Amino acid sequence: MPVVEHEKCNQCRMCRLLCPDLAITLNEEKGRIQIDLDFCKGCGICEAFCPKEAIKMKLEE
Repeated sequence: MPVVEHEKCNQCRMCRLLCPDLAITLNEEKGRIQIDLDFCKGCGICEAFCPKEAIKMKLEE
């Protein structure tokens, strides 16, 4: 599952554009990226293309 390191993220929204499941949104109130794990299939595209390396794939527990 993808985990966002919010301190690294600059909200460039590249991950939102590339997510094939449309699982990534920008929470306007908090000003941060959110990943809906109910829709995310764990493909890792967001991690691979994040220019700030703010998204890391972690094993689900």
